[in-house]
Amino acid sequence: MAKKSKILILLLGILLVLILYLIFTSESIKPENNVNKQVKPDNLAGLETNYKLQAREFFLAYEALIKNNNITQQNITELENKLLALKVPVKFKELHLRFVLALNRTENYLNQKDEREKGDSFQAISQLKADYSWLNN
Repeated sequence: MAKKSKILILLLGILLVLILYLIFTSESIKPENNVNKQVKPDNLAGLETNYKLQAREFFLAYEALIKNNNITQQNITELENKLLALKVPVKFKELHLRFVLALNRTENYLNQKDEREKGDSFQAISQLKADYSWLNN
């Protein structure tokens, strides 16, 4: 009986050491504070202005590609990646999404040579021009 007690105490000691080791070496899960960080109102106006300028610049670059008949997979992908890298204010999320989808349709046209995708892309861009008049200026 004494031998069984010693083994049991030894196993409990090992278990205790293992538990303490895991407690001290593992990192506790902490909520990340900046995940849902919102932009302050004073920064919001600057963000919106900056987005408008950059989105208009990308929009004009897209129109220049169409006008010069220089639509290539590389040009569209580059433009799309730059557009996706922008910080988007909530006010312009729909515009941003619709512009990215129009570029995606242009990519589909280039990959599949589907004229319907090309028409859909041009129609989406025309609708963006109508909905957001500041893109034309």
